[in-house]
Formats: sequence, C-alpha cells, structure tokens
Amino acid sequence: MIDDLKHVGKTPMFDDLAPRYAPEMVMIGGYSNVPVICFRSYPAGQHPVTCPLVKDCCALELVTQHGSRWYGCERAYINSELRMVVVGTNSKDEVRRKWEFCNTP
Repeated sequence: MIDDLKHVGKTPMFDDLAPRYAPEMVMIGGYSNVPVICFRSYPAGQHPVTCPLVKDCCALELVTQHGSRWYGCERAYINSELRMVVVGTNSKDEVRRKWEFCNTP
C-alpha cells in the first residue's frame, strides 16, 4: 500500500501500455537508419554501469555498429515470432508511439 502512495498526484512514468515491436533500425550518433544487431533487456535495478537510465525501470538496449540506444520501459520480452516486444511508453514520446503495434503474444 505504501508503494501505491508514491505516485499520488504524479503521472506514471509509462502510461501507454500497448505492446510494440522494438525497431530494427535506429538513428544514432549522426547516422540515420542504422540496423540494430542485438537487443538486450535488463530488469529494473540490474542495469549495467554504462546504462544512462534510472534504475527504477526496465532498460532496453538496442546495439548497433556505431553504439547503443537505450530506452526505458515497463517490460520487454521476445514473443512467439522471435521479435523484441516493448510494453510501457510515455504517451508524450512521439518517436516511440510510432513503433509498430504487436498483435501476437
């Protein structure tokens, strides 16, 4: 019950819980549309030292040949199509809201 009170009067970090596919191409370091070569998901509190995100959320790392892009989310998993699915987005994040919806578990 005390945990429920931490968010009283605050907007939840991730208010859009529609499952979406992680992108297979990202923009990074001045490069446009670089292919993602590896997807990594870290549970809350278990991020690597190089992760720039707060420890309170799940961290999704999209690794490219030019570096990594990091995204916070509620949870991330690989579905039956063997694609990375991300649940939990801030509804104000226009980039992530454009990610393709996932229709399979």
